[in-house]
Amino acid sequence: MIENLGLTPALLGSLRIPATAPSTPALTAALSGQTLEATLEALLPEGMFLRLAGGELLKTQGGLPFPVGSTLALKALPLPEGAGIRLEVLRATPPPAPAVLAPLVFGEAAQLLARTQAGSDQAPLAALFRSLIQAGTAIAEQPESWLTWMKEAMKTLANPAASPAEAPFHQLQAQEGTGWFELPLPWAPGGEPLRLWIEDEREASGADVTPTHRVFLSVPFSALGEVRMGLEQRSSGLRVRLWLQDPSQIAALRPELEAELKALGRPVDIQVLTLPPGLPDLRAMAGASPLQAMG
Repeated sequence: MIENLGLTPALLGSLRIPATAPSTPALTAALSGQTLEATLEALLPEGMFLRLAGGELLKTQGGLPFPVGSTLALKALPLPEGAGIRLEVLRATPPPAPAVLAPLVFGEAAQLLARTQAGSDQAPLAALFRSLIQAGTAIAEQPESWLTWMKEAMKTLANPAASPAEAPFHQLQAQEGTGWFELPLPWAPGGEPLRLWIEDEREASGADVTPTHRVFLSVPFSALGEVRMGLEQRSSGLRVRLWLQDPSQIAALRPELEAELKALGRPVDIQVLTLPPGLPDLRAMAGASPLQAMG
C-alpha cells in the first residue's frame, strides 16, 4: 500500500553545478535523473568539493550542515533552461568518530555506572558507590560526598586498567591542560549525569605565573532542574556564575553562599542568571577558549 502513495523522501538540502562549469554539459547528460553516492571532501568559501564513488571530484555551489567526510546520497536533476545541475541530498551519514573521542561523542556515565555496579569489593569506586547507596539520598546534601565521589570517578575514568575505553581520551586532554568528564550520580542512578569541564590557562609566559583555573559543570536536581555553574580562579580573585531555570529559587541561599565564598579570603564576583530554555548540551559550550559563557 505505502509504495502506491507516491511519497517522496524528505530533502536534507541541495547543491548546484552551474552551466558555466567546464564539465557541466557532459555531467548533465551522464547524471541527469541518477541517484549518486558521494563523499563531502572539502568546504569552499561558496561551495564544496564532492568525490563520487568512482573517484571523480565535483566542485559545487551552496552549503550543507554536514561535516567533511560525510557520505551523501544525491539525486541529480537538470536545472530549468540549461542553467546547470541541481543535486538534492536524500541522505547524509556523518563520518565515524575516532575511537579516542567516544567518551565525548557517546558519553561515559552509563558505561562507568554499569562497571561500578558490577565491580568487586577491591575496586575503590565500587566500594564508594555501595557506601553512598547504603547511606541513602540524604548523603547527597553533604558537599563532601559530592567531592569524594567526583574525585574517585574521575580518577577511575583516567585509569587505563579500570577504564581502557575512556582513559586514552582523558590522558590526551590532560596533555592539553583540559578535562571533560561525564559522571553518574549514586543517589540518582539512571538519571542525567553530572557533566564537568576543566581547563587551565596561564595569564603570561613563565613558570612562576599563577595559572587561571576554570571549572564549568552541569548538575541535574529534582527540585531545581538543571543547574550550571562556572568557576574561574585568577590571581585577582574568584568569579562565580550560576544558571538556573528560575534564579529566585535560591534567592534565600545566596547570602550564605556569598559568605562561604568570601571566607576563602579572596575577592569574589558572583552572579545568578537565568538558564535559557533549549540551551545546547554542555559539550557544545565547553570548547570555548576561554570559557566565554562566564561573561
